[in-house]
Amino acid sequence: MGFKRHLSTALLTTVATLPVTYAADDLEEVVVTATRYEKPASQIGSSISVISAEDLEKSQVVFVQDILQNVPGLSLNQNGAFGGTSTVRIRGAASAQTVILIDGIQLNDVASPGGAFDFSNLDPSGIERIEVLRGPQSILYGSDAMGGVVNIITPTGSEGLEGGLYAEGGSYNTFRAGGHIAGGTDKISFNLSAGAITTDGISKADEKDGNSEDDGYRNISLHGKITTRISENHSLQLISRYVDSRTEYDGFPPPFYGLQDTDDVSFSEEFLIAGRGFFTYLDGALQNTLSVEYSTINRRGEANGAPVSYLTFEGSRLNLDYFGHYDLRNGFGLSFGLQHEETQAETISSQKFNIDSVFSEISWQAVEGLTLTAGLRYDDHNQYGSTTTPRITAAYYVAETNTKIFANWGEGFKAPTIYQLTDSYSGNPDLKAEESNGWEIGLEQNFMEGKAQLGATYFDQTFKNMIAWSGIYFNIDNVRTKGVELFAELQVTETILISGNYTYTNAKDTNSGLALIRVPENAAFAEVSWQALQNLNLTASIIYNGKEKYSFGPDLEGWTRFDLKASYDLNDKVEVYARVDNLFDKEYQQVRGYGTADRSFYAGIRGKF
Repeated sequence: MGFKRHLSTALLTTVATLPVTYAADDLEEVVVTATRYEKPASQIGSSISVISAEDLEKSQVVFVQDILQNVPGLSLNQNGAFGGTSTVRIRGAASAQTVILIDGIQLNDVASPGGAFDFSNLDPSGIERIEVLRGPQSILYGSDAMGGVVNIITPTGSEGLEGGLYAEGGSYNTFRAGGHIAGGTDKISFNLSAGAITTDGISKADEKDGNSEDDGYRNISLHGKITTRISENHSLQLISRYVDSRTEYDGFPPPFYGLQDTDDVSFSEEFLIAGRGFFTYLDGALQNTLSVEYSTINRRGEANGAPVSYLTFEGSRLNLDYFGHYDLRNGFGLSFGLQHEETQAETISSQKFNIDSVFSEISWQAVEGLTLTAGLRYDDHNQYGSTTTPRITAAYYVAETNTKIFANWGEGFKAPTIYQLTDSYSGNPDLKAEESNGWEIGLEQNFMEGKAQLGATYFDQTFKNMIAWSGIYFNIDNVRTKGVELFAELQVTETILISGNYTYTNAKDTNSGLALIRVPENAAFAEVSWQALQNLNLTASIIYNGKEKYSFGPDLEGWTRFDLKASYDLNDKVEVYARVDNLFDKEYQQVRGYGTADRSFYAGIRGKF
């Protein structure tokens, strides 16, 4: 039988399984991204997945993007391994229609053409959890959140002192090392993390097309968070992050027949700093957060050792934010906020984009297990005027049967970027803002005292004026994405766990009937974890990415990749680990023309104190 038949059989027998490890009481897990304040997952009326620090360690990923592609509804596009531009789509929405946060601070690149975040430089060191919220989220997160939100959360630190170190090496002369340290007193706490990687890499232009020059990559990432408790009800927090990277890449030299080996290099520096104040009153019923956030990105390119002006981009974002939540009586809660955002891309245009926003959402636990929310957001954009965005959600949780049913409907908008409007080659000053309207309904069910979980979600979202590119940026009148996400998990024995997921996405331009480019119709992930010995854990995983449509030339063929991982605890403080990526040496591309790594081997050691 072919792979598709095998895949169909597996999906019918196991449905599909989620890469995030679920415990028996996961529906009582507290999340923050869906509401901007802590709330049990059982009361959330939206699709949300949580990736823990344990999940990140078990997966042995080198970049955060590598675990995100295992989440239902997410697909990854990367322009070549080891530092190639990497973006994530949620449910067929453009990568620029997803807000990426770290500790609640937006990372999207205001100087890139669409405003998407490049995951290629995001090191997983020092991450406590990642929350992935799917579907329109503009009411709380504004423009860019039509597809969803990915929030990367780092530890805050607590009394005492703890930390960890790791080092690993492997194929392509790759070496990676880093660590974190956290601690504090009853008045002040901190968390500091650092990670670095260097590799000879592979050719960004696929070697099967006759390219052989390796394109190296290096990255250094630093992140810190300090929290001071002034009193029982008042605290201050300072967050800062710095990333420096150097990436060799390939281009399209004359006569421009295709991607080929070149001596091009990209340098990138990212910096952010944020200050927050947390103020709680009325015996904890009224929570207030004030934030000042500033971030910059500086990208520059070289060709044959000489600077290239049109590959230099600088952008900055200033965000002033107030968020409040008040627990009212009789099951009511009220969230409200104000936001002022300024973005500028100095190397593209002298224009500065400003958005002033006000939003509010009311929640009501009408009866036991039922949570309803309704909210409204008003945005005033200095280029596009005003926009009003509504959203409603419902979640019903039956504790006796561990059943959750949820549904939501919401709208969103995204203004064109500075690049799309003003670039001298492909900019279009007549572009309209993108708008969206979407809904979903889902079911999650635990069985066998939490040893098995199943879930299914149907989503349907329409985009109006979606921005596309074909030599110049233009608006597509209407785009519709709809589909199904399935997940399941089964604790077969005390030592064997099976997990994974399947997503079907139908994304089309409703006027032409053509499928959207770079969106796989079918995608699946499955994983089997086995605790072979008390100290030995083995994991085998498979990822399938279906065929993707392209505007020019043939479609990108679907691909399947197998990975194998092992870890062994030397003691309760030290662990050694190893993995084989692309176990069967599959030749495949995530973006047409760009190469991916062959079978490769890595091993490392990590310790904690």
